[in-house]
Amino acid sequence: MKKTRLAALLSSAFLSIPSAFSAQYEVVEIPAAQLGEDSYPSAINDIAEITVNLISQYNPVIDVTLLDFDSATLIASLTNIENAKSGDFNTADYELLYAYIVANDESQFFQQIASINSYVATEDTSTLLHGFDTIDSNTDDYRNSAKTTVRGINESGYTVGLSYDGFYTLDYVNENIEDVTYVLTDFYARAFAQIGDDVIELAPPDDTIGGYSEAYDINELNQVVGIATTELVSDTLEDSIEACNDEDERGDVPVESCLRNLSINTYASLSTVFQRRGVIWQLDDGNVTDTLELPMLIEPDDDDTTVYSSTAVAINDFGIAVGTSPAYYNFTDTLTSAAVIYDNDKAYTISEDNDEEYDVFASYATDINNNDLVVGYATKSVLGSSASKFFVYDYDTGLIDYPDDFFDSASTIPPAFNDDNMVVGYTEYEETSSGVRRVEGFLYDYRNDIFSGLNDLIECNSPYTIAQANGINENNEIIATATISTVDRDITGEIALDEYDAESYTTHVVAVKLVPIAGGSIDNCDVYEEEYERQGSSVYWLLFIGLLGFGRFIGFAKK
Repeated sequence: MKKTRLAALLSSAFLSIPSAFSAQYEVVEIPAAQLGEDSYPSAINDIAEITVNLISQYNPVIDVTLLDFDSATLIASLTNIENAKSGDFNTADYELLYAYIVANDESQFFQQIASINSYVATEDTSTLLHGFDTIDSNTDDYRNSAKTTVRGINESGYTVGLSYDGFYTLDYVNENIEDVTYVLTDFYARAFAQIGDDVIELAPPDDTIGGYSEAYDINELNQVVGIATTELVSDTLEDSIEACNDEDERGDVPVESCLRNLSINTYASLSTVFQRRGVIWQLDDGNVTDTLELPMLIEPDDDDTTVYSSTAVAINDFGIAVGTSPAYYNFTDTLTSAAVIYDNDKAYTISEDNDEEYDVFASYATDINNNDLVVGYATKSVLGSSASKFFVYDYDTGLIDYPDDFFDSASTIPPAFNDDNMVVGYTEYEETSSGVRRVEGFLYDYRNDIFSGLNDLIECNSPYTIAQANGINENNEIIATATISTVDRDITGEIALDEYDAESYTTHVVAVKLVPIAGGSIDNCDVYEEEYERQGSSVYWLLFIGLLGFGRFIGFAKK
């Protein structure tokens, strides 16, 4: 097996050196990354539409009608309270009010602002996915109250993921003749599909107190896979719902408020309240026409009271899905998690070679391509410790392969696989003296058995460090999570200056696309090192390095 791992010492410092050498991939930052503090890509289709999740979007809308400006906290903290009351904020007050609202997340008496926003992006455009967000009748615009996480996209432009319910306000007069405004939702969170402005709710089979569902992938048949609540197993929850609907028992609050509190508590304990299973939703002409609950690898007895959870995370264009199911470890009664393949309403696990069977504690399937090859990872005992080792499993032949990564005890996670049999993901490549293992994105060519770190396939003087590869399309374009040192910005997205009017820099996470370079070859980073030795003896170069930082040597905690 061939592995590429090239020295790239100090290469990130040479941003002023012209790119005289080649590379195999060009790094293109996705424009959605400029709309908030950090961004993470999740999927890409063949026309290079990319799904991106944005953290802390700039310019959040603040609803001053839901703020109590008689609060001692605000009176003492705001620099210009009168302007703030009218929504005319200076930057300091804007950031203070935003932090104040966010600190009261899930309170029924505060505005709720989405901490994650989802986009469909290209190299030129960024389109916001609203999910189940609601429209404010006062502004005729979306409230930005529904946190969304987009996970998949197909060639037709359908996107799928998870959306929290959008919030609305409810005015209530209590027994003391006081007007109280509640900020509420009808359910906690559900899977959604969206195409254009049309949002399709992917409801769970059991929607008691709203239930819960989450979508992960969609194929070209518009089959969506995910996880959903399928059976309520808590008598206590049923009793609590009855109490909410009883005016005497719930107290002096609206029934919607009581149910909202109950949904928050239920979400926190889903694993004990509901059975959850992998599901397939069939979409047709913008509607859900069928919801299929997928089987598990085990068949519980009728009197089994154990609460089980399985999931489906990917599906190919032949309707074969993969995910994770409960299973019994090594023919014992001990439960573990096992990679599962769902085919024609049946569940199959991956086959292990005899030499591998007894050191695999758990396994997880993450993707399947149209060649019926499955990728995933297994938790194995390696050199006396536990590591996640990635595999490629041929569903047709039953053969499994554990490719080599950078060292024996390295953990490697492969989230995506294309029909050219190219696998992408992230892997540990170095352990620091403190025990923290650094990770980077990788590309594995299954046909030729070549495992490459992505930082070796981009130019040596790139300011980006590829931390994860998240997806790959049939053009071998890769979406990745990268880190880069950028200037700090305030809540409006403008460059922030300190008390001396100086800029400061922080490492941020950005969504990028890696575009193959026709005829490209691996950049010879050693030449850059020689250039550094030739020019780098002066104090100027040392200051230059100190200012830019060592962007390619950022450590990541083991995941």
